[in-house]
Amino acid sequence: MATSGLTGDTMSPPRKPLQRKSDVLELLRSETTAWLATGDTDGPHLVPLLFHYNGEVLTFATFANSRTVTNVAATARARAAIGQHYDVVMIDGSMEIIEPDAIDPAIADPFASLLRGGPDPRHTPGFVYLQLTPTRVQAWRSFAELRGRTLMNSGRWLV
Repeated sequence: MATSGLTGDTMSPPRKPLQRKSDVLELLRSETTAWLATGDTDGPHLVPLLFHYNGEVLTFATFANSRTVTNVAATARARAAIGQHYDVVMIDGSMEIIEPDAIDPAIADPFASLLRGGPDPRHTPGFVYLQLTPTRVQAWRSFAELRGRTLMNSGRWLV
């Protein structure tokens, strides 16, 4: 019995590139948690973090003394994974550390609303923001979608 592409079924035909891009943008608008990977000479580091997407960058916040921030300070690179193993979006990009007093309120306010009453990074000592600017975006729902999974390269949408 065939099932939808959402379950990772290899029987479903691959989505057209424009549909994949549309699905990626909808996921970025609706999802709030990503796995953020950074690395250094000691190897990879992976953590789940809340994020806000404003149409251009993904904004995260974490402890300034975390390994994530140390890695970003050294490399200015990161990878975010959003979704499920059968419907994933992988975003590679450059990453910038932003002090709480320098964050745009148009980004900080919606980010703070994700915290559901938790500590606002703008008013919590020891926190910083991280902004990921996508340079490569890949998306796939099944084996059939591995071909053509790169939707953005070098910061430009291919579709």
